[in-house]
Amino acid sequence: MHSIRPLGLACALLATTTAHAASAPDLPQLAEQVSIYGFPLVMNYKVFHDTFLDSSAAGYKGPLNQIHHTARTYTPDDTTVQTPNSDTPYSLLGTDLRSEPQVLCHADVPQDRYFSVQLVDMYTHNYGYIGSRTTGNQAGCFLLTDSQWQGSTPDGIKQVLRSETAFNMVIFRTQLKSPEDLPAVQQVQAGYSIQPLSAYLKQPAAPAAAPISWPAADKSIFTTGMPALLSFLQPFMPLELASPAEKKLREQMHLLGIGNPAALKDKAVQAAWASGLKSAMGAINRAVAELGSVHNGWQIGTAAGSRAFFNDNWLLRAAGSRAGIYGNDAAEATYPFTKQDLHGRVLDGSKHAYSLTFAPGQLPPAKAFWSITVYDANTQFLVNNPIKRYLINSTMLDQLKRNADGSLTLFLQQHSPGKAHESNWLPAPNGPIFLVMRIYWPQSESPSVLPVGQGDWQPPKIEAISQLSAKGAKRPGDKSMESVIRTDERYGHDGLFHGPRGVGYWRDLAYPAPIQNPNLWPDTQSTYFLSTLRMPAGSQLIFDGEYPYARYFKLALYRWQDNTFVSTGEALAGPDIVANHGSVNPFVVGAPRLDPQRQFRLTVLAADAPKDPAQRQRNTLYAGAQGDKIQMVMRIYLPDNGKDGAGFGSAHAPEPGFGLPRYHGLLADGTRLNAEQVVAQFSLPMSGALEQPVTAEQWQGLVNNPNNDPALDPATAPARKEPRWEKYWSFKYSIVGAFMSPKARQALPYASAMDGGGDPSTQYMLLHLSRQFGPVYVMRGKMPTFPDTFFGETGQGLSTRPAGQTQYWSLVSCESAPSGQCVDGLTDMQVPLDAQRNYTIVLSRAADRPKNATLENGIAWLEWSPRGEGLHGKGNREDFAMLMLRFMANDPSWQQSPEHISKPGDEERVMGDYYPRGEYMTTEAFEALSF
Repeated sequence: MHSIRPLGLACALLATTTAHAASAPDLPQLAEQVSIYGFPLVMNYKVFHDTFLDSSAAGYKGPLNQIHHTARTYTPDDTTVQTPNSDTPYSLLGTDLRSEPQVLCHADVPQDRYFSVQLVDMYTHNYGYIGSRTTGNQAGCFLLTDSQWQGSTPDGIKQVLRSETAFNMVIFRTQLKSPEDLPAVQQVQAGYSIQPLSAYLKQPAAPAAAPISWPAADKSIFTTGMPALLSFLQPFMPLELASPAEKKLREQMHLLGIGNPAALKDKAVQAAWASGLKSAMGAINRAVAELGSVHNGWQIGTAAGSRAFFNDNWLLRAAGSRAGIYGNDAAEATYPFTKQDLHGRVLDGSKHAYSLTFAPGQLPPAKAFWSITVYDANTQFLVNNPIKRYLINSTMLDQLKRNADGSLTLFLQQHSPGKAHESNWLPAPNGPIFLVMRIYWPQSESPSVLPVGQGDWQPPKIEAISQLSAKGAKRPGDKSMESVIRTDERYGHDGLFHGPRGVGYWRDLAYPAPIQNPNLWPDTQSTYFLSTLRMPAGSQLIFDGEYPYARYFKLALYRWQDNTFVSTGEALAGPDIVANHGSVNPFVVGAPRLDPQRQFRLTVLAADAPKDPAQRQRNTLYAGAQGDKIQMVMRIYLPDNGKDGAGFGSAHAPEPGFGLPRYHGLLADGTRLNAEQVVAQFSLPMSGALEQPVTAEQWQGLVNNPNNDPALDPATAPARKEPRWEKYWSFKYSIVGAFMSPKARQALPYASAMDGGGDPSTQYMLLHLSRQFGPVYVMRGKMPTFPDTFFGETGQGLSTRPAGQTQYWSLVSCESAPSGQCVDGLTDMQVPLDAQRNYTIVLSRAADRPKNATLENGIAWLEWSPRGEGLHGKGNREDFAMLMLRFMANDPSWQQSPEHISKPGDEERVMGDYYPRGEYMTTEAFEALSF
């Protein structure tokens, strides 16, 4: 916590008075002190002059002793005042109390509308308040007078408010609940009035005060013109209430030419002013930066109040004027503000989308109301945006969507968070963000922001939920370069878990390891970790981990067989892994997905699985007692928004989370192995990429095989002119068999264990294509329901696990089997759907993309492989493409699930509307369609 102390100012002056009365003060130091003392006086004069005295000034409102209303909402076009307040339209009054007091009255103000009248003297001390908090909303009249008036309080006057100075700034704030509420505000403003005391008493007017020749208020008054202006102001600023230190400073000002113009000709005085002004502004700027204390990234402090509040802390007073002159007392309004996120990094709408969530019962504790306003940090003006929303306040609560637990999430970002969350959208600038929270009439009882910086209520943390400028991320959910690098740095050096493996790591890392090559048609939203094990009979490999924050999580075992990895049938998906006592499994339907208590223990046991499933040990994968080489694969699909590629840590901040499971081993005789010993005794090296199930030469042999289906052409095989999706059965049936005639293919066995390293809980579907039949492939079908976990209510993942017909659906554009690479991909949440959940997806090269194949038209676009088969050499067919569909962990009760396809050819019959249908088209033909 930072505090601004008056050391070096009042204390220093007192020391000078008592210990060094006979010695002359140091002129540069005195000039610094006077500049700090005088800065608020000069700032006040500038505003007062431009508002009431200079009719040519841009901010001129009108003459003194008249109320001037601003009955409108501020917009980005208003650039006169920085950080304009759009909550409370202002009325302004400049008083001249020299000849006689003024009587300020207001009519009844509705009880549900907040208003305040702030009275500020020439020192910038708040010397009094009228309004909802202090005097109530019932009509009343108040006498405004300076320190020289000695009369008695007239009848009908509710309170006398006495200022040290005759000239004062009076600021009226009237609550505006919405733009449509403006007529009601104007009605309240019409009830404000001001008149001389003589008029109130129906007596003759007092003699007019002498006219004043007001100095100009150009920029020089903050530099070389400050001494002259302070000389002008001194007679208007009595010292009856000043402390000894302040009186001493005012006496010493003549040494610097204040009230003593001849001294300004002294070069030593001129040098003192030049040095002192520079030092003073540096001190004031530092004080502004250190104002208050930081809570969840927000600065909470106050630099506005009465003379007693400042108590000779002139640096604090100057900081208040510099940060925003005429700030309210903390009891009237408190202003948490920030330009940084939770981690101290600059908020930037061009780089990130953010969210802030108020926990249940933790909205800003205001007796009147609260608001949060977004400004461009470079200009501190409001931000242009398509929905013309510049703030969110408590009067809008009925229009905001609450989360299931009663919390409230606001989305701070440049672009819309989507229709589902647009009600809670705070549009941000395309650059640095300045966020100001205003709490009007903060409650004093718990929870409270008072005392300022020490209260038991804190603003919510602001967290980056996506990186907008991220390289490598084309769509929501895609891994950014930053996420790829963080994931690799965090988890890429484990002796047992090899990886991370996936599209982004192979594509974006400067020096990916061979094992990171995802050469088995991976999904674009997946991260894989691979282990190759050889465990002696009876041994155990025990993992203690945390469930990732992700859509899908699984561990599965495979054996190398027939030139490919074949599932052993041993697999545990997220919902099947029982949580530790006191923890939550976030993959179980209905479970709280974001609960931090999410630990589990899982064992790989080198024993044969019991024939009776009831005899299986909980959370156990059986690797067999033979000591065979086993491959273990950990799959993590679609981490929550803001999480790294593994779903454990932050994608945007150096917070790794729990990370990969910790592990230890047990031998059959009970000997315990630590992690290093596990790697040495159980783990086999994985230095190279996984072997492909077919080489380029073998593939080209299939393409050009004379025994292929006569209906196929080597230029396009195995693609067919009438494209039809098929369920994947095995590499031999689905890939090799695709080249065969229907009759020859019928002779192949199709039912087998999952091979190719595929997920045994996933139903895959394939389609081979060739651009020679058409440059555009248009695919249509019905999307099954799925748990849309990525974004959720807070922008950081869905809070509760919902059910779905499938747990995950995706479509990837691939190269041929020898390459195994994925070029582009769409996951379920990235595909626009109509009211019946139908989709249209267009596959084409970027150059062939139809102009109307856009999300705005409800069309998803997928890139056709620019490299075709992805082979090296002249034999590569650049027109080739393969599409792969994934339906993962399907609900058994979903009757149209591909799970229920029992034999080849039954796909369309079983899946009905969910079966994908497609056709070749030209770009021009698709563009002729209307959407």
